[in-house]
Amino acid sequence: MKPVWFKPRGYRHLDAPVGPSYAANAESPDFVARHSFLPLLHYVKETKRYRPPPKEKPGAKGKTDVKKRDIMYASHRDACILSRYAQELGEALNACYSAAGLSDCVIAYRKLAKANYDFSADVLEFARTQAPCTILCFDVSDFFGSLDHHLLKGRLKRILGVTELPTDWYNVYRQVTHFTYINVDELKKHPDFVERMNRRSRAPLATITEVIAAGIPLNGNKKDCGIPQGTPISSAFSNLYMIDFDAALLAYCAARGALYRRYSDDILIVCPKHMATDAEKFVKDCMVAEKLTVNDDKTERHLFDPSRVDHAQYLGFNLSPDEATIRQSSLSRQWRKLLKSVKRIKAAGEEAIAAGTADKIYTKTLRRRFTSLPVRNFSSYARRSADALEAPQIRRQIRRLERYIERELAAFPGSKP
Repeated sequence: MKPVWFKPRGYRHLDAPVGPSYAANAESPDFVARHSFLPLLHYVKETKRYRPPPKEKPGAKGKTDVKKRDIMYASHRDACILSRYAQELGEALNACYSAAGLSDCVIAYRKLAKANYDFSADVLEFARTQAPCTILCFDVSDFFGSLDHHLLKGRLKRILGVTELPTDWYNVYRQVTHFTYINVDELKKHPDFVERMNRRSRAPLATITEVIAAGIPLNGNKKDCGIPQGTPISSAFSNLYMIDFDAALLAYCAARGALYRRYSDDILIVCPKHMATDAEKFVKDCMVAEKLTVNDDKTERHLFDPSRVDHAQYLGFNLSPDEATIRQSSLSRQWRKLLKSVKRIKAAGEEAIAAGTADKIYTKTLRRRFTSLPVRNFSSYARRSADALEAPQIRRQIRRLERYIERELAAFPGSKP
């Protein structure tokens, strides 16, 4: 029987995919203690983001920038083991959150049967009951790359209830803190490896021996801080790291009638107007104690007041006393995906019609991704968001995108689902 934590992974790595039978090894502490972890594979994920113009410059144009994140993913055997230990750590964290009253405060990387629109609706409801109030939003600079190893190890021992880490847990901890990685771009430069990467196969991209023989560098984390973003246990370790911070913020906010929420490295406080400055100072002081830094460029302070026009941005939504909408950056990203997909499918369909291999452009994929079919896509997400936030404005936003795709599909030669 497949364990609940086991997840098959289809990507290519330095080993072949494993099935549920391998999971028995991850259940054995002796096996994990002796296990030799392979290097992670690293790439840079780029995401385009639209930034609206500053409020103090009405009429100015927004700009689009690119957010870059270092992503590292584990081999199939290693990911299986890390998933098993992430499950154990997650259960311990949930018990701790429940005992400390933090279950509603820490909302990222947990199975809560809620979506971002539910979390945003909770914040919006609280802010409306407290208005006029202030919404403070903070972002941690280089969150995963700044987690102090000594603090992380101490909290891991504490939550496991041990004075020294068991050998299996120590091996897992060491893999995540003293990791090695290979840049995927370096593999792409090698003719043998790039040929394998382009081939549909379940075989390993290369062996570690081949990588070393090819002179491809093995990079290592030689600092006393930082964990990779992208492994199955990274998110659980990041939540564990913040457990004292979460407890301190909850106690501070609860004593003052304020609301505290943390989604990974995004921190939100809804508080009375008069305590906003003190709350901001308290957050920064707590950050210093955790050896972390607040990104001042992303710190936001919004006055939530029915008599003013000011939107707080939270989890992809703009929240104000009289309305909630999807952020422009999210809509812009969806428009880019839509236009790119329409152009690609139209070109491929017209080419097939010209070659005589098709008599119509097949649009099923476009319909499933972008129209209001009863499937899980951006359109259905927006409609669920509109319901949760009681925001007809969101329905109007998504309807514009849906009308565009309907017009495009109708104009396709011989267009049929």
